[in-house]
Amino acid sequence: MKISLTRLAQASSFGKNLVYRTAVKEDSQKLLEFLFQYFAKDEPCNRALKMPFSVLEVMFSGTIDRCLQLPFSSIVTDSEDGDRVAACVLSSVWKRTDTNEDADYAFKNFPENAQLFVNLLNSMHSNFWDLAPPNVQAVLHREIVSVGTPYMRKGISSRLVAEQLNKTLIKKHNIGGIISEATSLANQRLEEKHGFRCLLEKSYANVVDSKGNCVLQLDDGTTHMKLNFKEIGGFENLPE
Repeated sequence: MKISLTRLAQASSFGKNLVYRTAVKEDSQKLLEFLFQYFAKDEPCNRALKMPFSVLEVMFSGTIDRCLQLPFSSIVTDSEDGDRVAACVLSSVWKRTDTNEDADYAFKNFPENAQLFVNLLNSMHSNFWDLAPPNVQAVLHREIVSVGTPYMRKGISSRLVAEQLNKTLIKKHNIGGIISEATSLANQRLEEKHGFRCLLEKSYANVVDSKGNCVLQLDDGTTHMKLNFKEIGGFENLPE
């Protein structure tokens, strides 16, 4: 009984002193460790693919490096000293004048199932500029959103939808909206709740390997990946 009470006390302490701030390059290592600790096992596609450490390291490191080039990513820590990461959102900027490759995940020579997943992600946004409103010239690309298991159901994901936005940065980089390849039911429902609309969806059942096996059988009930989009004008009361 004492052990149970101790665990309850520890669990209740999580999230009481959260600090939200812009992620910087110096956060790279702690973000990588956080993604291995939580995102690697909590994200349904990662669970389904069972990718080896070496593949995850390339994927996570490459995404972190790209997204920390500009100040549109956020890190959430559970104390002022920032030792314990609670959550993060990693976002990059993609311009209409860029090529598709600028938004692609350029990971190659992966195991077949991992490569098929990467190919699906890239195919989701390959025709985005044909689907986007003509006035939109640049978007934020939400590449990874992750909340650590002890911090779930505390409203962190909702706050992270717009945490990285302010009017000065939006104007400087001409941001017209946000896109996201929503891979899980939880993320799809969250973005729908916050006004994102689905521009495209593709069935996981169609992602099969050379032996005809479906490689994305998700245990959370998700059947499709969705390309979601929200125009920047839909975000109200953004800070300066």
